[in-house]
Amino acid sequence: MIKMMAAICRRPGMTHAEYLAYVRDVHGAITRENPVTLRRYDQNHVFDAAFGTGAEAAHTMTVSRDSVTELYWDHAEDMAATFAHEHVRTRVGPDGANFSDTSVALSVVVVEVAQPVVNAGPGPGVGVGAKVLHYLRAAQGMALPEFFERWARAHARALAASRTAAAAVRRCVHNRQVAEFNPMLAYFGGKDVPIYEGVASLWFDDAASVGAFRDYERALLEINADPATAFYRPEQSFFLYATEVNIYQRR
Repeated sequence: MIKMMAAICRRPGMTHAEYLAYVRDVHGAITRENPVTLRRYDQNHVFDAAFGTGAEAAHTMTVSRDSVTELYWDHAEDMAATFAHEHVRTRVGPDGANFSDTSVALSVVVVEVAQPVVNAGPGPGVGVGAKVLHYLRAAQGMALPEFFERWARAHARALAASRTAAAAVRRCVHNRQVAEFNPMLAYFGGKDVPIYEGVASLWFDDAASVGAFRDYERALLEINADPATAFYRPEQSFFLYATEVNIYQRR
């Protein structure tokens, strides 16, 4: 299975609430008219976020992200077929101008790799009420295989170091960049926005428990501070707290 993730910033003049209502009820309905080869379509509606680190005096990146779209296909060929379809080219794609600031769209094509957790719970949509999407830039010059390996080890160490996070995280998936698709991403906007090497998805019971991610993040930062285990650039990374909403799933 392959997936495209798109972190979206709402267009000027639109409130966050108006944006969420539009992408769920209007844009989602347009997609459902003809999902073509889509396997699944989820929206992650952001309710809080942090960008960069507390060590910075000022923001160095776009800080507004209102939702993250996740589009799933069985195969890469299915993804290509969807984007080439007339309904997507003439209805779904053009509708983006009604809600999105496409100049800062942030997209990446990934594969999911499940990571172990201590206190596993039900999957998304079955009583899991909050989610963290942690966008990571790989350390400068680090090849993807090494980044993925260090990231997975850091995840295990972070859970071991934080009882609070270990008790609260119900599921974790590392969304690993598939670099061969990077050249196509400029089509969706944000041509000057960096392409992130990884996005961690972590599920929690509810909005009250999602704050345990902060302990997990602190553990990651400590691990990353050691050159022997460093793997990402915190000043160019960010995380979003969100509610996952399923828009479409093939039966």
